[in-house]
Amino acid sequence: MSLNSFFASLMPKEDKFFPQFQLMAARLVVGADLFTEFVAATDHDKQVELYTKIKTIETECDHIIVDIYDELSNSFITPFDREDMHQLCTDLDDVMDYINDSAKRILLYQPRVMPSKALHLAELILEGAKSIELAIGELKTMSKQPTLALEQCAKLHDLEHEGDDVYDNFVKELFESDIDSKELIKCKEIMQSLETATDCANHVGKTLQIIIAKYA
Repeated sequence: MSLNSFFASLMPKEDKFFPQFQLMAARLVVGADLFTEFVAATDHDKQVELYTKIKTIETECDHIIVDIYDELSNSFITPFDREDMHQLCTDLDDVMDYINDSAKRILLYQPRVMPSKALHLAELILEGAKSIELAIGELKTMSKQPTLALEQCAKLHDLEHEGDDVYDNFVKELFESDIDSKELIKCKEIMQSLETATDCANHVGKTLQIIIAKYA
């Protein structure tokens, strides 16, 4: 190997990292969109069909994360701190994991009536995924032009707070209702998983804010 080739191998492969993060964010949007449709579905067979698609997206996201980790291991220099890249991977993966977890809980528990506020939370998750996609799209240039990314991070923070309010109101109404204990537990666990997905989306925004603060 020539000296030039050696140093070239040490340079950050930005053309590899940024498209992978963008692909991950795009798959999140697809997964969140499918999940919104899943929550709105009333037919069990339709839910099973949609869950299969959601699970496929979750598996694809796992593969993307593995590819990013492999690339990190093979790159001497990275576009930004390795720990921040690892954290961003973890946060993105968590969002998709909780989307999948929420859908799986609904299929397993089969509540008699889907909580009406579940669709509201699903829509907030979808909005959050779209904000993540916009922010990640700015990853390559956010150190010089951070405005759009920061706006999306702020939106993720607001969506997380709205999700908290929706969940808190749901719990209040749940314990005031005459629903039997089994259904109460089912609904509460489903909604808790949904609310956690909005928390995870906000964690993505916080990690991006840290990256911007370091490199802007």
